Amino acid sequence: MATRRTWFWIIGGTAAAGLMGLVCLAGAGVYYVSRHVHAETSNSADAIRAFDRITGDFGDRKALYELDARDHPQLTTSLASLPTSSRRPSSLMVQAWNPEDERLVRLSLPFWLLRFTPDKMRTSRREGRFDMHELQLDIPELERIGPALVLDYRNQDGVRVLLWTE
Repeated sequence: MATRRTWFWIIGGTAAAGLMGLVCLAGAGVYYVSRHVHAETSNSADAIRAFDRITGDFGDRKALYELDARDHPQLTTSLASLPTSSRRPSSLMVQAWNPEDERLVRLSLPFWLLRFTPDKMRTSRREGRFDMHELQLDIPELERIGPALVLDYRNQDGVRVLLWTE
């Protein structure tokens, strides 16, 4: 009889610890999203100003990637040819504007998290929207070259996506 109680406590304790772990993991996920994803309703004039503030920080430097006539990403300059920066970026930033929903979304992806992805993070565009799948971002190279404007994408429907490192 004593062994049944012991097993009951072992299984119950393990289940309780597992449940607590899941609750902690869910809490960490909510905390991460609340700190790294910001979405707000915005009119087009405010969205344009938000994009201009960011692109203004990069002056006349072109984005590292641009989309060709068929919306396939192309490197504008070989990343290997760019000098190594003394300043390492801490985050890959994404800002997206959807005029249909009048939503401006800003996402911060820390490089420590991006290091868990394969060497080339895949991103894409599908059905006239930017979905993050065809663009292959070389995370170690982006870290090496420092803060940079990665992509400035606009389509005919007014959707705009900006990627940069900071």
